[in-house]
Amino acid sequence: MVNRLQNRHSIPRASEIPRAASMALLFMLGFPCSGCNSSSSEPELTGPASVTLAENEAVTASVKTFCGACHAVPGPESFPRDDWYHEVQRGFDFYYKSGRTDLSVPAQSEIVKWYQARAPEALPGADQAAQESPIRFESLNLSGTANEIAGISAVSFVGLATPSAAGHSGQPSPARFWCSDMISGHVRLMDTSGQIHRDISGPVKNPAVIRMADLNANGQQDLVISELGSPLPEDHDRGKVVWLPDYETSLNPQILLANVGRVADVRVGDMDGDGDPDLLAAEFGWYRTGGIHLIRNTIDDSGAQVWLTQRLDSRAGAIHVPVVDLDRDGRQDFVALISQEHEVVEAWLNRGDRFETVRLFSGADPSWGSSGIELTDFDGDGDDDILYTNGDTFDSNLVKPYHAIRLLVNEGGLKFRPETIAAMPGVHRALATDIDLDGDHDIVAAAILPQQSLRGANAKDLQALIWLEQTQPGVFTRHVIQSGNPIYASVVVTDVDNDGDDDVVAGCFDESATTAASILKVYRNTVR
Repeated sequence: MVNRLQNRHSIPRASEIPRAASMALLFMLGFPCSGCNSSSSEPELTGPASVTLAENEAVTASVKTFCGACHAVPGPESFPRDDWYHEVQRGFDFYYKSGRTDLSVPAQSEIVKWYQARAPEALPGADQAAQESPIRFESLNLSGTANEIAGISAVSFVGLATPSAAGHSGQPSPARFWCSDMISGHVRLMDTSGQIHRDISGPVKNPAVIRMADLNANGQQDLVISELGSPLPEDHDRGKVVWLPDYETSLNPQILLANVGRVADVRVGDMDGDGDPDLLAAEFGWYRTGGIHLIRNTIDDSGAQVWLTQRLDSRAGAIHVPVVDLDRDGRQDFVALISQEHEVVEAWLNRGDRFETVRLFSGADPSWGSSGIELTDFDGDGDDDILYTNGDTFDSNLVKPYHAIRLLVNEGGLKFRPETIAAMPGVHRALATDIDLDGDHDIVAAAILPQQSLRGANAKDLQALIWLEQTQPGVFTRHVIQSGNPIYASVVVTDVDNDGDDDVVAGCFDESATTAASILKVYRNTVR
């Protein structure tokens, strides 16, 4: 994905890296494939006033039917004019590789001309105007070993260490975090003093996320890890879900899901209502692999614990599958974010013997760049809303002005109203938090942009970490926590110093580092 270990400071060309897994790093998408098996409605296709659809109705019809056979038609404004030759070529290549033969294939040169006639010469810049933050943040770098290049894909807050771990009386106990490094394979438990308490590097090679749970109900903490199986996106069967039961006393890894594509996410929930925890796995895959899997926790006739797997979906691009009782019927549902050419957010409603899917949101373009979702009751009305980000630039290495933080507002009846909160190129995660302690939800967001996309850009204009102050319901003021060097694929908001306010902890994915890089970047909130 981001770095090849044998050539740490080079990024493969955009044509070599489609998006793949949960973090912009993991989900690099190529130009959307026309070889799917679903259909979509025909959108309105418009361009500059100087170009009308009537000039070439036949080519316009071909764009709608061929380029939109299984997903939204790519909008001409989504790429600069000179990029369209390459993008159209890739789209045709994917169609031929798919083996699909049911479409009438138009002349590639005519499609290229159609897009170039309507495309802008260059993409406009994103509106990132910000005001001075009323909160001051104190920064702290937590580094790894010498010459280590950090590839942190996920950070999970564990809790505060015991008081004795603080080092001397009167100081707060350091906060602990699990960090997964998808390049080196390290799974580390480290704290905000820089101490590494555990370093697990054998059971997984390319970990995406880490979940904490007690799957065997013995009162000891377990780890559940989603395994990509490769740092770069490719179709293979090396993806896994790995369980480390009672890791504090022994290291006995068990494979709960194997022989699948790159697994970007795993979540814990009692999906069958029998009182024990089950798992959901999002297999991002790449082109020919992908899907969503239910891993049921069962007991056989001898009383032994047995894990049974069921594939619920076979589309590539699954990123996140958070568990929630969305329709409040007492059964655990989940929400799925599926990227690649699909770019959709779906509710999977648990009907006991099956799941019913409901489309909640669709991106406007197959290169939309979905990067994450977070469930939260943002407006305080008692139901779950969805914080959604689209900021993946690893498909084209373009800084796109329509990449943004968005809120899908739950209006009831499984209807969600999309609201754009703020533009942010490269945005990868957004979390709700009352960071200024005024009683409402604000937003903290983190971005990652590949070095190749930064060529010709002013690094100081790029925002790596921001917080959005909600000054009135639905009205936000942008404040910058860190400008430049957008290297954060993951972020956690929690009170690391136990002073009553939320701090910001971001995982570093620094493919440009030449010396020991930071693993975590901590920004202490000084509002109190």
